[in-house]
Amino acid sequence: MEKEGARLFQQEHGTHWNIVELEVLASRRQLRQHVNAIIELSNSSTLTTSEIRQQLLLGVATFGNQFAAQLVRSLQCDDHLQRQQIVWLLTVLNDQQTLPLLQRLSRNERLSRPIRLSASLALAGMGATAEVINTQPVKRLYAIS
Repeated sequence: MEKEGARLFQQEHGTHWNIVELEVLASRRQLRQHVNAIIELSNSSTLTTSEIRQQLLLGVATFGNQFAAQLVRSLQCDDHLQRQQIVWLLTVLNDQQTLPLLQRLSRNERLSRPIRLSASLALAGMGATAEVINTQPVKRLYAIS
């Protein structure tokens, strides 16, 4: 009966997708919409950084690791102002799981230079660049007289 019900659904909509695939597509759409809404919210001058951080954490709680990954994927856009907002959001979120994704973007020479630069700026904002990681504390020498 269940297989027959799925077949009827497929025939009605003229596609060969089952209900689970449609739910996954709807979930991905919701994820993209939520990320885009937060990007738009970050343009608002009425919200504080802590309110934006709460929205980001709500996105992580709702969508899990996929939220931060979608935020990183959103860097691949043509609008430089939107990329600037996304870099700031990634810096505020400071999710360590985005580091490999951002490193991959920053090194991908097939991507445009502004996108690679945005990924590098996000890494720098999160303190995850080689310059920040490899710096050793400066030893200060004092002369006692």
